[in-house]
Amino acid sequence: MIIFDDMEHLLSRSIVEACTAAGLECVNAARNGGVQAALEQLQGPGALVIGPPSFCEATALKATLSGSDASRELAQAIEAEARYFLETCRHATQAMMRHGGGQVLSLGIDDVASKIVGLSQSPIVNQMRSSCIKSLAKEYGRLKISYNSVLCHPSKESVDPKVWRSQRDALKVYTMRFTPSAVQEYAEFCRQLLTSNAPLNGGQICLGKGVMETAA
Repeated sequence: MIIFDDMEHLLSRSIVEACTAAGLECVNAARNGGVQAALEQLQGPGALVIGPPSFCEATALKATLSGSDASRELAQAIEAEARYFLETCRHATQAMMRHGGGQVLSLGIDDVASKIVGLSQSPIVNQMRSSCIKSLAKEYGRLKISYNSVLCHPSKESVDPKVWRSQRDALKVYTMRFTPSAVQEYAEFCRQLLTSNAPLNGGQICLGKGVMETAA
């Protein structure tokens, strides 16, 4: 069983489609009483996929810098994102310990590429997730639980094609050229990661062709 904390993001939905097509059971925890309730349904080793951050730090930060008294709200929103991630990982770890192991996969969208094409960015939360994933892997990897994160470029489908072309052409440095990937490519990679016994724990995998700045 593969549990998704929600399926609102395009990447999460595409992974669900790839897994379902492969005959895997997928559960939307947001519609089934939450992650903790969904984890209680596990009968053996399973997987939990935590979708990309939903909070746009860049928008809140701009409001703060422009004179808006929103610094407290910004800090509270980031704290809420961190608390949610940590509590979700705690529930997953406790459930997987009882069932002989499992996988936790955190999804994220690269902040640099997102800024280039005008999408929301969550650099602080991405950094936090990456650090937590590494720490959890060191602590609980011996219990056959793997924790990894995938950081992707925004997919081709997430932005108007004209935006991709104009922004790509504006980048003058050859090494910063990039080509957007279809979300199905990311989804298939994640499906293989979730269904294989890869010798990987605590890793951050960066997916994309061209410019990429990781949170590592």
